[in-house]
Amino acid sequence: MKDRFLIKQLLLALLLMPVLVKAQEADKNIHIYILMGQSNMAGRGKVTDEYKNQQHDRVIMLNKENEWVQAKHPLHFDKPKAAGVGPGLTFGIAMAEAYPDVTIGLVPCAVGGTSIRKWVPGGYDSVTNTHPYDDAVRRIQVAMKKGEIKGIIWHQGEGDSGSKSSQIYVDKLTELIERVRKKVGNPNLPFVVGQLAMYRDNYQNINKELPKLLTKVPYTTIVSSEGLWHKGDGTHFDSPSAAEYGRRYAEGMLQLQNKQPKPKAVQSKSTFNTLSDKEKTEGWELLFDGKDPNIRWRSVKGDTFPTAGWAIENEALVLLPGRKGGDVITREQFSDFELLLDYKLADSANTGIKYFVSELKNEKGKVELNGPEFQLIDDYKHESVKDNKSPETSTGSLYLLYAPKDKVLNKPGEWNQVKIISKGKHVEHWINGKKVLSYERGSEEFRKLVADTKFKTYKTPYGEATFGHILLQDHKDKAYFRNIKIRRLK
Repeated sequence: MKDRFLIKQLLLALLLMPVLVKAQEADKNIHIYILMGQSNMAGRGKVTDEYKNQQHDRVIMLNKENEWVQAKHPLHFDKPKAAGVGPGLTFGIAMAEAYPDVTIGLVPCAVGGTSIRKWVPGGYDSVTNTHPYDDAVRRIQVAMKKGEIKGIIWHQGEGDSGSKSSQIYVDKLTELIERVRKKVGNPNLPFVVGQLAMYRDNYQNINKELPKLLTKVPYTTIVSSEGLWHKGDGTHFDSPSAAEYGRRYAEGMLQLQNKQPKPKAVQSKSTFNTLSDKEKTEGWELLFDGKDPNIRWRSVKGDTFPTAGWAIENEALVLLPGRKGGDVITREQFSDFELLLDYKLADSANTGIKYFVSELKNEKGKVELNGPEFQLIDDYKHESVKDNKSPETSTGSLYLLYAPKDKVLNKPGEWNQVKIISKGKHVEHWINGKKVLSYERGSEEFRKLVADTKFKTYKTPYGEATFGHILLQDHKDKAYFRNIKIRRLK
């Protein structure tokens, strides 16, 4: 009887086994993505209220305790006191929007300050007391019980950007990709690599090597860091840049997954927004390519270019009337520079180009973005300036401070060219190839003029920042901009 009972129990267990195994299977409606690399993947951007509240109902994360929770900034915990906004969350949100019927699971594994030499089995980082690769593998194994691993995003290389170490970087990255794909059991697992930032020369050692990866390893792609800027330390992306990078990672991942078509080569030759070979040699960069302003520009109120109030017409960036888009600023900040652009105004229009735009505290302690303004206005018809009523607010002026001299303007509806040159404290305004004013930022004369204007209320000295954004002002009137280019002066 006892043996018969044991046989029945065994048969029952065998019958139940498929049910138990099925219960442990990963949910195919949960797509898991692994976030790997060092500090710029971990995120070091400031977690403002805007980013603190950023989340998505279908984006979850594996926290330090290996628990699945709602994803929010900061995702990473490698250095708790430094962790901040990184690209991971906006990547996850973009993937959730691309796949409306699934949940996106993020697995933060990045460790700040680690070279690729530490991303090997047994590799140890003494600063964080972690084993970057081994810890990532353990977390991947936990994640595989929850859902399907769909891809990896990688940002690393700052610690390997020396002239010698960069030469072997792609070989080591290739080995890493092969190891991780083997652990996951998918030899074709999409792997998206981000370029290092453009703002440090030594980082370009890695960026120059990265294209080799595409010929060595299938199902990989590289996303651009063009236009992204640091938070002031010269190393880590600021929050808007980190957030934008996450969306670029998502575009790269979707292309590898054939969810989004790869960009097609443009057949027609552009008439505007191009650089000659001579200009490229001289260091000129386009701030607008005639197609996608989001690469180099963003709203002052967020980390993307406005979806309303601005348009592209005939390769020109068009500010539409009605003040629906708001001001836009470059993602990067500039110090010594030469800026060139063409502009055209509608009748009676008013706008402007601000530079050295930075955070200034007003008398109430509130932070505002502001900087010196190259005024653009219809000198012929605008009531405030026509008939030479207010030279210090006319086209070409340093708004409210300095009036232009001997300018020659084309009429509204026709194109004019602006040039701004800034070198140290010295600044020049040019219109249609002619210098119309120059001044010294922070000089005694400059400060006296500021003291007689509304800018005197700033507690932070107005117009004296070392670095700043370029800003195109939305003053509710229609205006056109094209051939926007800049070069950094040394």
